[in-house]
Amino acid sequence: MAKLLDHEFDGIQEYDNPIPLWLTSLFGITMVFGLGYALYFPAFPGHSGISGWSAAKQYDEQVAVEEERYAPLRAEAEKKALEALAALTEDQATLDKGHEVFSLRCSPCHGENAEGRVGPNLKDAEWLYGGDAKSVLTSIREGRPKGMPKWKTELGSEDIQNVTAYVLSLSGGSSEAPVAEETPAPEATPEAESAEATSESESATAETQEEASKEGE
Repeated sequence: MAKLLDHEFDGIQEYDNPIPLWLTSLFGITMVFGLGYALYFPAFPGHSGISGWSAAKQYDEQVAVEEERYAPLRAEAEKKALEALAALTEDQATLDKGHEVFSLRCSPCHGENAEGRVGPNLKDAEWLYGGDAKSVLTSIREGRPKGMPKWKTELGSEDIQNVTAYVLSLSGGSSEAPVAEETPAPEATPEAESAEATSESESATAETQEEASKEGE
């Protein structure tokens, strides 16, 4: 029987019993397992682990698998969406809404009639980044180098869809700039009229003197 320890608390004493061997062995096993686990996996800063595994690497691998799995479905969905967008070029209500957005957001660079100013002409068949529905949508949504902004941060999806349909409807139209309106001649002021009358009077006097000189000869 184990001896009784000297200390007590509230009249309670305890025996000096050793820890069971099975519990001591289990503790040693967990220590060895933990050390091996820490070496095998990246458990310390700057230590990539013997296995080379990482959560980021596993995530990228799973994403790649899912991308390959869903790529055909996404391609089909994108194809249908672009076909629907192309069909909107014949919907007058959509084109009217698109023209409103174009006049407000796009006309300062592309011109009120899309004839081109700072930005390129949108009414001809020449495109810098492609004139198909996908390319035009990408240009409007994501922007392009040399000044084309990313309108996805300023416009909603419906506005982007409407203005894309409107721009697509312009392709193949006349690329000529609109004819400038004639500027009316300024109205004559009283000072200008007086100066003109004086000039005419001096001219008539000179002619009279010249005729008199000829008759005297």
